Amino acid sequence: MTDAPERPTRRRWLVPAAVAVAVLVAASAGAVALTPSGLASLTPTPASVALTVMPEAASPTPPADASGPLIAVADLLVAAPSDATHGRYYYLQVEEWSRADAEIIGFRREDWRTDDGGLIRSQQRLPGQPAASFDMARIGVPGTFDGVKPKRDTGDPAEMESFIERHGRPPGNPTELAKIIDNDNGGQPLTDPCPPACGLTIRPIVFFDAVTGLYRETYLDLPARTALLRLVAVQPGITLLGEVNDRAGRKAIGVAVTEGGVRFCLLFDRKTGVLLASERGVPGYVLDDYTLYLTLDRRDSTTPTNSTAA
Repeated sequence: MTDAPERPTRRRWLVPAAVAVAVLVAASAGAVALTPSGLASLTPTPASVALTVMPEAASPTPPADASGPLIAVADLLVAAPSDATHGRYYYLQVEEWSRADAEIIGFRREDWRTDDGGLIRSQQRLPGQPAASFDMARIGVPGTFDGVKPKRDTGDPAEMESFIERHGRPPGNPTELAKIIDNDNGGQPLTDPCPPACGLTIRPIVFFDAVTGLYRETYLDLPARTALLRLVAVQPGITLLGEVNDRAGRKAIGVAVTEGGVRFCLLFDRKTGVLLASERGVPGYVLDDYTLYLTLDRRDSTTPTNSTAA
């Protein structure tokens, strides 16, 4: 019997967060030098108000310490209904509004990922809207993508490497999870015990982007979500936003970090620790990126949820 040909080196489905955020921070820092506008206040937002980044002066209010409240939340997390699901695919449905130059483009995506790197994607796309005057109230409105025909694509597992192939299931140990996040995003090996310091060598704003990448790649069960929230809690310079609503109207606990004029916010379900939304803002624009994580589970079916799918 002849040996099977060796598999070529495969890429990840995601661009490394460290590269993407570093470019954005550098570009935003340049924008700050040209315009006097800053970012929205980092003071806690009332629960009845959806979090919004606006191009106005930053508040001088000292940031609230997030570590204690977030660790307390992590200690009390409970299982999510999706923890009981099973199937071949990690299914993720998101609504994302992202800036491309001077436009905000809306996407609604359904991804089905397999452990061997396979990907099926059904995506709806709305025409771009002027970024300078984009209406944030459009985000999360039911029916916004009705009638938009989705485009369905597939990815070859022979070309892409999955999170599971690189690391196995996301660990529930904060130290091990920190090593994985550091390794995938350009950090150095950890030398300090975790917690409390966790020794992550990537910058907090890159870590925040890595959190969103983690959720896009693989399912995080309750122990992994607990470990991740503990890592979020000990990031230096983060702000506790308190209880807020995401743009879909779901109650969340929010945290934010700012660097070089870029503000990155993460909103988590207070009971289960599931990521509900992420928001990134830069000076001079109402929005740079807002993503709602609508459905995360495991399943065998690849039937799209929208009625206009072919």
